[in-house]
Amino acid sequence: MKKLSYLIVAALLLSACAKEQLPQANYDIVPQPKELTVNEEKPFELSPKTVIRYEDGLQREAQFLSEYVNDIMGFAMEIQEYQGQTDGIVLKLSPDDFDQAEAYEINVTPKQVTIKGTDASGVFYGIQTLRKSLPISQLSTANCKLPTAIINDHPTFPYRGMHLDPCRHFIPLDSVKVYIDMLAMHNMNQFHFHLSDDQGWRIEIKKYPELTEIGAYRNGTVVGHNGNLYDTIRHGGFYTQDELRDLIQYAAERHINIIPEIDLPGHMQAALATYPQLGCTGGPYEVWRRWGVSEEVLCAGNEEAMLFLEDVLNEVMDIFPSPYIHIGGDECPKVRWEQCLKCQAKIKELGIKGDERFSKEDYLQSYVMNRMAKVVEARGRRVIGWDEILEGNVSETAIIMSWRGTEGGIEAARKGHDVIMAPSSYLYFDYYQSEDIANEPSCIGGYLPVERVYSFQPLPNELTPEQQKHIIGVQANIWTEYIASFRHVQYMAMPRMDALAELQWNNPEERDFDAFVERCRKMAQLYDLYHYNYAKHIFNPQVWTDTVAPNLATRKPITLREQPNEQYAYEGSKVLNDGELGRSSYNSGRWLGFWGKTLDAVIDLEQPAEMTHARFRALVNKGAWIYNPSEAKVLVSDDGENFREVAQQSIPISTWSDKDGIFTYELEFEPITAKFVEVVVKGHDLPEDHDGFGHPAWVFVDEIEVW
Repeated sequence: MKKLSYLIVAALLLSACAKEQLPQANYDIVPQPKELTVNEEKPFELSPKTVIRYEDGLQREAQFLSEYVNDIMGFAMEIQEYQGQTDGIVLKLSPDDFDQAEAYEINVTPKQVTIKGTDASGVFYGIQTLRKSLPISQLSTANCKLPTAIINDHPTFPYRGMHLDPCRHFIPLDSVKVYIDMLAMHNMNQFHFHLSDDQGWRIEIKKYPELTEIGAYRNGTVVGHNGNLYDTIRHGGFYTQDELRDLIQYAAERHINIIPEIDLPGHMQAALATYPQLGCTGGPYEVWRRWGVSEEVLCAGNEEAMLFLEDVLNEVMDIFPSPYIHIGGDECPKVRWEQCLKCQAKIKELGIKGDERFSKEDYLQSYVMNRMAKVVEARGRRVIGWDEILEGNVSETAIIMSWRGTEGGIEAARKGHDVIMAPSSYLYFDYYQSEDIANEPSCIGGYLPVERVYSFQPLPNELTPEQQKHIIGVQANIWTEYIASFRHVQYMAMPRMDALAELQWNNPEERDFDAFVERCRKMAQLYDLYHYNYAKHIFNPQVWTDTVAPNLATRKPITLREQPNEQYAYEGSKVLNDGELGRSSYNSGRWLGFWGKTLDAVIDLEQPAEMTHARFRALVNKGAWIYNPSEAKVLVSDDGENFREVAQQSIPISTWSDKDGIFTYELEFEPITAKFVEVVVKGHDLPEDHDGFGHPAWVFVDEIEVW
């Protein structure tokens, strides 16, 4: 008996110790809740015996919570209707307790966890917070403790989106559903689905069945970054209307709206390959095997083409209940319209005239966009367009998606348009995440680390508080020219999606990147649990220290007579002589980019100095329209006003057979003493064998040295 008593006591002690050692939830998650108050009461214990109870209309949310707990903790939970019980987890709707949509409160007491929301979406986001707080269990049926706390939370932006492009590389429906799961985990509510482009038409249109019979498949793809070599592999696929309706339901259960995009009137070569009579030349056309911007666009003067677009949009709206329909409007070259008799006749018929800002062909595109906007608005929806639709007359109700920097969004907000901020320099997730590109999967180029995403300020200081109210949301985009698998898509998305979620949900004025990284570690555990592929750079940071030897120009005052393109201005002129070298990613922040402008930099050496050489580095990435300079000059001055030329060099344009990369251009001259040095670098126009022929080439310059 005595021995047995000792055994009982030992068992009780072991049991007590086990309870003390239970894993504990941590509410420090992504995105971070706005208000968190942790109490010192006894924690709530989550176990297989815990029951989830729901009010009417929240059964699916209760099922999600049960599934999430089973994924993480290894046990299923019973689900019941709520009838006033005082234990378990309770899901409730309390619209009168909140001031805005999608808000929620979590109240954790020793006996009960209550998640209440303005609406079912708010309850769902409360569930996401609880899900991400749970400790990732290594053992099945392991209980855990939830510290007693009250969490009050709501989103900053009503529109929180991610984009996906299945046109360049087709993405199977099951993978798209996983993508939607990823969005739900990050509290996003809008999925921008890009369904048509030059390289493939991805949506079944019953009135035009050949769009998917012909337009959904291309007979090969360019190899590398838009060279002249092609494979012969047929690539394509499309989604049936039944599949899309199933996807819409799948997303709606997760409180995500799917926004379909039919990109018009450019990016239509797959449609033209199907119906060549809709183009200005009549073809023949092929589903495009290249990347970039095709000059083959729909004929704006052809009524049949306009009726085709109206039919397509109406059928798209029959499928998608989305309040928003994206109609593109980006990257529409006007070369064919300038030469097309039908387009010029339409310009005359409409009485269109060009002005100092826009050509008559720009206003012709406005006619197309506004006509399609009326079709969409007649169905009670609103159009979204890329910021190019501001170039002319734009529908008053159109929402502007600002991708070429933030300037378009600022202009639109000032005009009273709602705006979605999606600038490529911060939110294009098809850019490299590391400058060590030799060890990265291929992508379009550029450099966009998580830290830069996290630094983005969606509400421009240039806008008044009233104008800032027009910034309704933030979105990141993933284009798939160089992303051929869904595993690669995941790698490009995460953990940059964590930084995006913080911007969308909180938009914190003061940001602590190190603390954010620690919260990302918990997200990484969830990624591992669900077998998501993700980048790990922020957990194993590398520091690049490539520099040039100090020279006469290093860190001296420098001014630019012409400013770089806003998208690639970064920290301005000081990038050019700070001693730090850019690598092969053109948007790493270490290069300044000029398009149609001349780099004209004046360096104040602060005192007269003798010199004989000047040099600079330029980047070449022909597929991205970045070419070597056409001319470089060096001028000197004693007073900063009167300059005299001391060296000049003409540089032939690169050909496709020449390698891309970083090139150094050095100019030598007779010894001369001066206080000011001016370096002028001009660019080429794109050659005839380039997709962008007729446009200037980009010039990207980094370090200017003088000695």
